[in-house]
Amino acid sequence: MAAKRKRAKKRPAKKSRQAPKKSTRGKKLPAAQREYKVGNKKPPEEHQFKAGESGNPKGASVRRTNLWVWLCKYMALDDRRLAKLDRTKLTQAQQTALKLVENAKNGKYSGSERLARYMIDREEGKAVEHLIVENENTLTDEECEDIREVLLQNAVE
Repeated sequence: MAAKRKRAKKRPAKKSRQAPKKSTRGKKLPAAQREYKVGNKKPPEEHQFKAGESGNPKGASVRRTNLWVWLCKYMALDDRRLAKLDRTKLTQAQQTALKLVENAKNGKYSGSERLARYMIDREEGKAVEHLIVENENTLTDEECEDIREVLLQNAVE
């Protein structure tokens, strides 16, 4: 047996809303005559910003140049798009990143590889190096204690 579907009821057409009538009773007083209540998100008047005053008078902090971002963008471009770039309008950071990309594509690594590694370490964070020692000649706990005692005795003398 097939399940019966309920038919969707047609909604009546929306009626145009009329603007609510303004009551003449209880007119608001001008701001100067009104009583101001201090509360949540309503600081005292002496702590409010003056008209025309910004919330941050020093302005936004200066953003540092992000060589890593430009390097990634230029690495994603193909040779045709790299050739179309107007080098006269590039910032110093953009020119540096572009030169790194061009040197890498041409196989010239004189200093470029070192600078690229430095940028990666600065932006991505230096990779954690784990030291795993798998050797039968490792020291036992007692041997480590003996070495510590000797070192402590030598430090005291």
